[in-house]
Amino acid sequence: MVIYPSIISSDLLNIEKEIESLEPYVEGFHIDVMDFHFVQNLTLGPDFVNKIRKITKKKLFVHLMVENPSKFIDLLNLQEQDIISFHIEVEEKLEDVIKQIHEKKLFASLAIKPKTELETVIPYGRKIDHLLLMTVEPGFSGQKFLPESLERIKLLKSLMDINQFSFPIGVDGGINKDNIKELSKLGIHDAAAATAIFKSEDRIKALKELQNL
Repeated sequence: MVIYPSIISSDLLNIEKEIESLEPYVEGFHIDVMDFHFVQNLTLGPDFVNKIRKITKKKLFVHLMVENPSKFIDLLNLQEQDIISFHIEVEEKLEDVIKQIHEKKLFASLAIKPKTELETVIPYGRKIDHLLLMTVEPGFSGQKFLPESLERIKLLKSLMDINQFSFPIGVDGGINKDNIKELSKLGIHDAAAATAIFKSEDRIKALKELQNL
């Protein structure tokens, strides 16, 4: 199971030091981009993401919680096989956004909110490279993991089996030492961890504890 430290909870004024200290122990970093429209919060923009891309050689997982993901994707300068996740709930034509991501030689991830029906994924199951299952309502770091997410994962797995989909599943929201073991047992491929790592003074110790679990 891959753990991506989610830098939304890091010390952004010292982001380069934060990334450099964790880089030897991770496969990559998770970055939340919010536009104050799709969710009621405003975070890092494309310029900031592009600067982070220059700081680290590791994979970036960019989670676009925005109304118009296509506009943001045009502004991102990422490296091949970085991940861009955008929401199934946006009004843009999803096939076009997936194509746009693939044309940049990036992985296309589809994110889905906790209350969105899982069946909405079916038309895109053979087009995407990854599915990001939100385990909190998107928009704010530090929320508690929604326990019903465990049943949703099981339902999603059944849906994948029926339709013969093979994309990996990631989770985002409230991931910590109390639930990561169960998520791993359910076959989750990757998880974004924010406060579980960055609320600790010893980030490396907190990360390794999650990895060991």
